Amino acid sequence: MASDLKLYRNREQTYIKHKFLTKYLQAAAYKTLHGYPAFNFVDAFAGPWNVSDEEDYSDASFHQAINTLEAVRKDLQGRGNGALKLRFYFCERRTDAVERLREYAKKHNNYNIRVFPGAFEDNLDAISASIPDGFTFTFIDPTGWDIRNEDVFKFLLKHKGEFLLNFMSDHINRHAEYEKVSAAYGRFLADPEWGTEFAQLPGDWNNEKRILHLLKEKMKEAKVATYLPDFPILMPAKERLKMRLILGTHSAKGLEVFRNVQEKVERDEIAIRNSIRDNHSSQMGLFSDDYIAEIQQKREGVGCAKYLDQAKDEIMETLRSYGASKFAELSSGLMDKFPIRLTQTKSLLRKMKDEGLVDFTLPPRKRVPRDDTRVVLAPENNNRS
Repeated sequence: MASDLKLYRNREQTYIKHKFLTKYLQAAAYKTLHGYPAFNFVDAFAGPWNVSDEEDYSDASFHQAINTLEAVRKDLQGRGNGALKLRFYFCERRTDAVERLREYAKKHNNYNIRVFPGAFEDNLDAISASIPDGFTFTFIDPTGWDIRNEDVFKFLLKHKGEFLLNFMSDHINRHAEYEKVSAAYGRFLADPEWGTEFAQLPGDWNNEKRILHLLKEKMKEAKVATYLPDFPILMPAKERLKMRLILGTHSAKGLEVFRNVQEKVERDEIAIRNSIRDNHSSQMGLFSDDYIAEIQQKREGVGCAKYLDQAKDEIMETLRSYGASKFAELSSGLMDKFPIRLTQTKSLLRKMKDEGLVDFTLPPRKRVPRDDTRVVLAPENNNRS
């Protein structure tokens, strides 16, 4: 990422958010620019917000998106992939920020940038009319949760692509049951009667988990995404959840890329948090923050034993309930629900086969399942409860 971490002092969670955005955008662009005539980037709440670099906005999401996508475009064009198009659509409600965006667009007039003043939901038709074709990636990064998602869902359905939503976990966990914000949650969940379903969810779930569950259910019902993996980001110096980045995609490949990027960025997040902790302590550690982060991630991060055990139980339950399943279907369901990577699901199935829990047949000299591999319960497990 072009911006230095020093620009994000006391807002390191934003650094992690932007790092994830740029790494996923890069992978998404390489994945899609081969098959589409254009890549459209929509920044629904563009800002700029609390930037340190007031001149170049290098710590703003829109600037980083432009730099990331332009680098991919140039690389692909250099390989003979033709004149690939990039289009940028920036929406912002605050008048002063809109003027700054317009100045930025004027300064960078070599890019196709359009600025839409006003609320994102009020500009959906205008933005749609400006997108003639291509793959559309929508970045939805509000400061709260008062969004008319019923309208947003209709916009997302119109355009082939993906979206990344910043789910403000900390605020939601504190305010979900406040009567005065009930209507706002109804708009956010595209369901004015959300409270009924909310009350029926398990009592040991906190507010954040309930709202997250309902939001994903509403998104899948609206068919804006088949998969909705999320990446939790903690407050820099506290053991408290700040936000979740939720990817909405219909692509199993997009799901795979999400978990791969999550693993890399998660390790950076752990290292940054360790560094902040060390700076607050008078003791010097024997090992580097990066080394400790790697150990911590293996213990509690992407692909750790806890998540693999949960995935193992999910596989057994799925096979008992629905019978034989292709590996591609199993792995997509697991990566959607748990923070594990595709290679980890393959190794898990191989281990389960060695343990006599499941069975599948592979071509000669192959050890792990392929997409079309048919996975079944081992005979002795068919009747176990």
